[in-house]
Amino acid sequence: MPDPLGNLSQFAEDAVGDIRLIVHDYRAAHASTGNISVGRFALADQGFGDRSTQFAVANIVAVVELYAERVLLDAGSDPKKVRTWPSKVKMWQAVFGRDIEDPNNCPSFVPVRGYYEVRNAIMHRRGELTDSQRKDEVYARLEAASVERVGFDVVVSRGMVSNCADTCVRCVEELDATV
Repeated sequence: MPDPLGNLSQFAEDAVGDIRLIVHDYRAAHASTGNISVGRFALADQGFGDRSTQFAVANIVAVVELYAERVLLDAGSDPKKVRTWPSKVKMWQAVFGRDIEDPNNCPSFVPVRGYYEVRNAIMHRRGELTDSQRKDEVYARLEAASVERVGFDVVVSRGMVSNCADTCVRCVEELDATV
């Protein structure tokens, strides 16, 4: 059987492995306890999502961001110019000559940006969109990732963990192909 990671860079292989580990640990915790709900929103599939589910999604998205940063830094980019996703997108174009926001180059990047908005809401406001996120372009990113909102709260369900992980793995693979 061919190695599914055989064509990936070491950075991409590390990222895919990390994403798989996060999902495995999340599922194992749920299987062993039946429910690991913590936080103010009751069960994981009710309300807007418990903190363990939110953290799983946030950690998965963080792996993609770390991957992109490592690739850019390894290529000689200035660390000050790869701090945010918009700056990473510009540097990717400058260093590798590929517009990763173009769906022809990296189709999964658009939904990953939606998950990134979810990650920011989780980490900065416990699942509520920050004041600076409350705008149409962020809502469009969330919609591209099929993320539901209730008011300014993002709905983070158990199913989102798998969907986010699958999308993020595809994104790492697609980004790696542009290097």
